[in-house]
Amino acid sequence: MASLVGQPAKTPKLVILISLTVAAFVSRFYGIWLWDLVGDENFTAVFAHERYKSFINPAYYSLVMAFYNIFGDDYWISRLPALIMSIISIPTLYFFWSRIIGRNAALFAACILIFSAWHLWYSQFARHYMGVFLFASLAYYFFIAALTRDRTSDLVWALVFSLISMLFHATAAWVPASSAIAYIAVFLLHRDSTKFSQRIVKLYLGICILAALAVTPVLINILNIWTIQGDTWGYGAILIVPQLVKYIQIPLVISGFFGWLLLIKQKSVLATFLTFTIGTPILFLVIATPFMAISPAYAYYILPLIIILSGVACEEVRKNTSSSSVPLSFLAFVLILFSLLPSFASHYLEKTSLNFNSAVQFLEENYLQGDNMLVFPPGFHNKTSKQYETLPYIGFDRDSSKNWKAALDPILKSGNRTWIVTSSKRQPLAPRLENWLLCNARLIWQEQAKRIDYEVSGYQIFLVTHHIDKSFNTTNCQ
Repeated sequence: MASLVGQPAKTPKLVILISLTVAAFVSRFYGIWLWDLVGDENFTAVFAHERYKSFINPAYYSLVMAFYNIFGDDYWISRLPALIMSIISIPTLYFFWSRIIGRNAALFAACILIFSAWHLWYSQFARHYMGVFLFASLAYYFFIAALTRDRTSDLVWALVFSLISMLFHATAAWVPASSAIAYIAVFLLHRDSTKFSQRIVKLYLGICILAALAVTPVLINILNIWTIQGDTWGYGAILIVPQLVKYIQIPLVISGFFGWLLLIKQKSVLATFLTFTIGTPILFLVIATPFMAISPAYAYYILPLIIILSGVACEEVRKNTSSSSVPLSFLAFVLILFSLLPSFASHYLEKTSLNFNSAVQFLEENYLQGDNMLVFPPGFHNKTSKQYETLPYIGFDRDSSKNWKAALDPILKSGNRTWIVTSSKRQPLAPRLENWLLCNARLIWQEQAKRIDYEVSGYQIFLVTHHIDKSFNTTNCQ
């Protein structure tokens, strides 16, 4: 069996692994106990004791409960599993993938990963994403290793890590599913090649057929749960891909694309594998987002593959310019890091400048007996000094499919003031929600995070009274 990359890479040096681990620890641990819980972190922190018993996505909640039992139940403790897995994921990516793409390319990739804003965000976020990232990265490595080394043991490890990633979130089922599609593509496009194992392809496809009989009913049940809610997150089939590119970050997508072009010429089997393991989940996002509440983050498991391709591009530039000068040979790598720095720094700037407690404090200071509250960002009740009754959840405030006028007009008939709290992002509110607020409420408080990149993050508070001046724009307010 011919090797995919020629001679096997030497064992990575311990000093590199230690250096990567230290850099990961410093960048990920800083401030983790100080930052405000945001978004779905609140669900994890508060409901982990219930959700770890579920058979859907139990892994992260189980880890949170274990850490609560060891360190106490301060809410920030719920971030520790994500923190630890994020730190492990960086040297792990280097250690394993250096055997496929070479030591230098893997080192470039690991260093780029340290500065990835998406990876940094979820490393301090009490949700399942880092578990998906870590074990998907390992699963993908063993899938390609099995294909090129003809080892059944590699395939077993790939399946084990795929299963673990699915225990963190069910959407990680696309890791083994996209790998199966990639195996088929490799078999069809490289049938006469000696650079992959046809035995492994046939063995894995047989396993997939048997597994599909057992797993498909479970996955259908999960899909029914997601679709029955009737919510979407406002991206749509057209916008979800640009949104995914924004999350991954444009410099990484561009450098990853060039890395992919290089692999097509140099390592065609690997290029084919990565094409379908990246492309299949993206296609799923495009098809599924109009029908269910699905986020670009549900394809988070493709991030290590994009990072790997970026490392390949950097190494190719280094090899082709190494005879010129050292600074020139590292130009691509330096440019990528430089372009990532604004978002990397903005992560910490946002965490220190924006706190949902400020919005909660404003509400409590101005609340009058009998007022209604409609709060879209999660976690409101975890931060108040006393219990408040809030209006029932209506839906995601970027969901354009909802009839917001019909949902919100009953507020006008209540006879009470109503406080409405929304997040402010670059993605605007659903147009019909925004129009309703313009017609029936006034913006009385807002706070924006300090950032030095293109992202927008903040909170807004609107007040609905019965004295709004509707003498203008009355056509849109009917």
